[in-house]
Amino acid sequence: GPSAGFAHVDCLAEMAKREAWFTVGGRGELNRWTSCATCHQLFTGALQTEMARRCWRHSRDAQDCVWDDDKRRGIGAVAAVLRHNDENDAADRLNAEAHRGLGRDNPEVLYSEIDRAASVVETDPNAALDILTRLWPRMAQCTDGNTRSSYIDMMACVLGALGRPREALIFSAQSIELGTAHLGPESAITLGRISNHAQFLLLVGRVDEGRSMLAELLATQTRVLGADHDDTHNTKRHLDRLSALSA
Repeated sequence: GPSAGFAHVDCLAEMAKREAWFTVGGRGELNRWTSCATCHQLFTGALQTEMARRCWRHSRDAQDCVWDDDKRRGIGAVAAVLRHNDENDAADRLNAEAHRGLGRDNPEVLYSEIDRAASVVETDPNAALDILTRLWPRMAQCTDGNTRSSYIDMMACVLGALGRPREALIFSAQSIELGTAHLGPESAITLGRISNHAQFLLLVGRVDEGRSMLAELLATQTRVLGADHDDTHNTKRHLDRLSALSA
């Protein structure tokens, strides 16, 4: 079950010695920071943050801060964990260290700004929209497909949080198209974007389209992610609620 203690810091110290564990996840992926690869116990809250920090310190000390693209992506994942646990100042400092020497329009730098918007979208969507709006002139010049895809997806989420689902639909459709092209049609990220799009359809009254999309999504999630995956359960709950409302 979930753990709130620090029983697994030693597990992390051992795992962090394997460089691939640190770099393979890529930017923004939190799954490797949420459970122990050795015993599968869940990391939560302060424990999750300490895990990320311990891994970062080990990598920094072992490699003498010689930056490369893989390492920068790993640092981005650590910063995302810190933001996920409301450690925004620490995340900003870590990103600043990782991005030293990069141009302000580098995709990794742009992505960290997108992540900053993501950290406040639930508590202050207007602040998130302000971050994304100010970022747009730089994003317009970005040729990295994954970064552009993430920006558009975050814009859809922010507009949805602001109660503007019709506008959110436009962005979410684009984010699905880009996600399919760059990540694949059945990646967990693309499937998550399809789920968001279906919710926006429901919010604008296109109930039949939304229900049909959710039903197709549930079949795909069950096959790809498994019947016990949280995303699969969430989609099933949405469909069950729709069925109850129409009964």
